Amino acid sequence: MKKFIAILLILSAATCAYAQNARDDDSMTDQELTALRKRISQMKRQMDLLMGDIISAPAATGAAATRGAFGSDVYVDIVQDEKSVIVRADLPGMEKDKIDITLDNDRLLKISGSREMLKDERSPGVVRQERFSGKFSKVIEMPCEVTPVGIGATYKEGVLEITIPKKKMSPKEESVKINIK
Repeated sequence: MKKFIAILLILSAATCAYAQNARDDDSMTDQELTALRKRISQMKRQMDLLMGDIISAPAATGAAATRGAFGSDVYVDIVQDEKSVIVRADLPGMEKDKIDITLDNDRLLKISGSREMLKDERSPGVVRQERFSGKFSKVIEMPCEVTPVGIGATYKEGVLEITIPKKKMSPKEESVKINIK
């Protein structure tokens, strides 16, 4: 938090210094104004990235502080055919008994889990340590109504695949003739 405050103060001071120079010298050229705008825009982008890191990983340390928290980067593919919806999620390094899958209201699929903390190596031989652990949760809205009967899931080589049968609609539910009065 102290680093954040120090960076914020430095960026604020730099912005004020640039603004003061612009006010003192009314004869700035277009090139100087363009360069000033570019530097202020770069500072804003850096500040946005810093704030994003702080918001996305408030309790993270080490490598976790430089990226999002574990699980914030879980990506899924959703494919459907006539009979089912197939969801594939990349979950590298997970143990299948640490993964939970739930289906709510025949529309919302929730994938959650946790990965145990890796040993934090601080010995002389460790060059870089970026892998970290924690809990995650991802909620996915199904593209159509599905049924919990017959759901199957497999986990192989870090990829979770969930096959969910689509809800069968009776011919009466598929289309209904409505009379106009």
